[in-house]
Amino acid sequence: MTLMQGWKRTVVVVVSGALVVATGATWVVMDLNTAAQAASVIACVTGIAVMLFTLLHTPDASPEATRRAVRTGEATVTGDGRANTGVASTTAGHAEDTGDAKGFGGKANTGVTDGL
Repeated sequence: MTLMQGWKRTVVVVVSGALVVATGATWVVMDLNTAAQAASVIACVTGIAVMLFTLLHTPDASPEATRRAVRTGEATVTGDGRANTGVASTTAGHAEDTGDAKGFGGKANTGVTDGL
């Protein structure tokens, strides 16, 4: 899971802080009932905006993007087993700077192979 970084994190923090201050200011200047109504409208609009942002900015979920092996360790197999330090899949993948896979009677893979 990748956490939000950079300018997106800054925008979320600044906008969230501004909304909290606006709700508090409404409560101080007006009354608690008006502040509650403003907070519910702000929450509704924010929820819709987040939902739209998520739907429109979902990362590519193609198999090429999800099947990836980078800087893996070592694997050893004996008998009829399989050792894999790359990507073993029926769909495309990407392997980069993979570790050693040693096979003593089994199948060893350090890159991308068809099959599991």
